[in-house]
Amino acid sequence: MDFSGKRVIVTGSTRGIGRETARLFLEAGADVVIHGRSRDGVDDTVAALAGGKGIAADLSSIEGCRQLIDEALDHLGGLDVLVNNAAVGDGGTIGESDEALWQTTMDINLRAPFFLTRHALPALRASRGNVIMVSSVSGLMGHPGGITVYCTSKGGLNNMTRAMALELAGEVRVNAVAPGPVDTDMHRIPARQSGDEDGYFKGINAWVPMGRIGTVAEVARGILWLACDEASLATGVILSLDGGAAAGH
Repeated sequence: MDFSGKRVIVTGSTRGIGRETARLFLEAGADVVIHGRSRDGVDDTVAALAGGKGIAADLSSIEGCRQLIDEALDHLGGLDVLVNNAAVGDGGTIGESDEALWQTTMDINLRAPFFLTRHALPALRASRGNVIMVSSVSGLMGHPGGITVYCTSKGGLNNMTRAMALELAGEVRVNAVAPGPVDTDMHRIPARQSGDEDGYFKGINAWVPMGRIGTVAEVARGILWLACDEASLATGVILSLDGGAAAGH
């Protein structure tokens, strides 16, 4: 896939899926804005990837969303691809989930993608560009074990994707990827905290029909495909990259 001359923003791109997505876009010739909440994290990522423009912004506020888009457009001079990847995954049972957890999750996972897209829309319309939401298998199915708030946010993101795709059809394509378990800190940290890291991952592998956890590269390649010109007929798509999890549970 060739993204030479394309202008791209990847939110939450200092680690995990976002970082790998930014790396692949840079490798494919794009001009990429790398985003994170921490200035140090952004600077470290830009140095490690040897490319891209780093912008630090707090997406928990609408003003932070506006700041990121404004600074990115000042640098890029326009926009072809917006990847709404930044998210939080904290959880708790219904009884443990207080207003703060609800609000933080909805602000980052649902409100930020909406207002980032809204602020970027004039530039995306001008380029007939596209938006990729990074959702989750948890938006396609419910899960036991204390992630009801997270599931709710990702289910909302999936339907936001469909609604935006219909409203913007013929102007801006809007799609989403829905990863299953992926080998990132979202699993590495709780695996270590469990005291049985091997057992933790064996449990995930047993749950996935294909028998293994996914990689950041597999998800990032799906994002680039949805963003490329060859996917010109794809809009409103929720692309499951989950080893069959949503189909098999």
